[in-house]
Amino acid sequence: MPAVAERLDDAIASIVIRPVRADEWRRWRDVRVRMLREESRFFGTRWEDALAQPEESWSAWVADATGETKALFVAEEEDRWLGVVGSFLRVDPSEAQLISMWVDRDARRRGIAQELIRAVATWARARGCNTVCLFVQETNLAAQRLYEKAGFAPTGDREQLSRRRGFKLLFTAPIEDLLA
Repeated sequence: MPAVAERLDDAIASIVIRPVRADEWRRWRDVRVRMLREESRFFGTRWEDALAQPEESWSAWVADATGETKALFVAEEEDRWLGVVGSFLRVDPSEAQLISMWVDRDARRRGIAQELIRAVATWARARGCNTVCLFVQETNLAAQRLYEKAGFAPTGDREQLSRRRGFKLLFTAPIEDLLA
């Protein structure tokens, strides 16, 4: 097993996980539009709706996510954004919610998603949370496996998708399991 861990470490050694800065809203918009165009069936927002958003909305969204209650993170390699994730504090102050996870197809299987999840967990723990939750579409089996590998477990709760047929499933994880 150590050989696999060493290869994984080599695969992500050149990647930096960091918060998105307010002045990077155009890059966030471009990645978000791309992820919705390429994999719209797995996200609640439609590509067409994202394209129609004015620049002010994108700028405000990213600026709002640089505060204490919301965050956006990017996985960056040599100025190329390979993945993104967001989080916000829920009404229950012990919970944070992970949202908008995406990793470029060409960068998958390098451990980037796991590192983005760790960034959310670290951010949430610093705000006093002890649990991270997320919703994943029931048809997105690959994402469900990824989240389970990271330490999440399905709760059995599900919600109807708002814009299409099907359901999204609720997963939760103790922060300490995500950081183990």
